[in-house]
Amino acid sequence: MEAVVTDKHFREWEQDAFGYGYGTGEAHILPALHAFLLHLEDGHAYTAHAMEDGLGGPVAWLLINILCRTHILDYGTSPRYGFLTPQGVRLRVYVLSKTPEELYEIVTQEMDPAHPLCSRTYCNCDDGTDDVGCQHNPLFNEQMGVPVGR
Repeated sequence: MEAVVTDKHFREWEQDAFGYGYGTGEAHILPALHAFLLHLEDGHAYTAHAMEDGLGGPVAWLLINILCRTHILDYGTSPRYGFLTPQGVRLRVYVLSKTPEELYEIVTQEMDPAHPLCSRTYCNCDDGTDDVGCQHNPLFNEQMGVPVGR
């Protein structure tokens, strides 16, 4: 059974991937992310040229770089032609189920102090281990066992 991406998972991933919007930058970043994922060929692959045509060169290449660094995209011999990883498929399904405005509301909501956010390098979960990233976020982990709907 496939892991379920929750709003908390997306907030954790967005903060890890982009993290410096502070309520302002997200209004620009999230529509670009939404458009990028919407424009994937056959829902899973891209060519840089097509993304440049659809999003503009600077936006396309910034997203390609960030999404490769965060293991959402992968490529064979050239990042000019890439595809979604398992985490990328999960992110695409989640992001396209929302509008950019809904994504903005999700990432800018007040954090619940009882449920601090995790990251790729640190886990605040009850079973978290020091110096190990969150093992429950399906956007950080390719292999996910039991779906976690935190």
